[in-house]
Amino acid sequence: MGKCIILCPMYEGEERSFLAKEPGDLLLCADAGLQKAELYGFSPDLVIGDFDSMPYPQTAECPVRVLPVKKDDTDTAVCIQAGREKGYREFRIGGGMGGRFDHTLANMQCLADCASRGEQGWLVDAKNRVTVLPPGDYAFSRMENRMISLFAWSECVEGITLKGTEWELDHAQLLQTVPLGCSNWFRSDRITLAFQKGLLVVALCRD
Repeated sequence: MGKCIILCPMYEGEERSFLAKEPGDLLLCADAGLQKAELYGFSPDLVIGDFDSMPYPQTAECPVRVLPVKKDDTDTAVCIQAGREKGYREFRIGGGMGGRFDHTLANMQCLADCASRGEQGWLVDAKNRVTVLPPGDYAFSRMENRMISLFAWSECVEGITLKGTEWELDHAQLLQTVPLGCSNWFRSDRITLAFQKGLLVVALCRD
């Protein structure tokens, strides 16, 4: 199965290679994300939104699903669910950060929900790739001028082993209220990460 790509209204054309649509992928636009898709040359498969941030798209060349303005989920959360219903388990969200902080935090909660389901979710912009991970073993390749930061999404993340960074960890723990894992540097071409309990935010960032 491919990946589900979701463009949000804050997308500014960044990270095109990471968000590029390949055979088997599904490309959705959340509301005014359609305007960004048109601006940057993406061809969405479906537009979903309540259209409170743009007029109803009269000329869209793909199906449009209209949501009520008064609803329990965000447009982005509905896009994720639409992809999930089609069998997708990896979600790459372009433009889900910046602007209103409540939207950014809501999208982080969506990533945590993906992690709790055993799925993979990313928020992506020009400077950041952010995900939330469940316990397991992971590896990250060096990215030019990027650092890696770890934060506890759950109250406590336990059994963290991190190798290949300036500051390594050996069966350590991170607390939700202490930013101990912020701003760590790659010291090898491949970082390995493993942990045993909790949900962990991983942010690959550059200035």
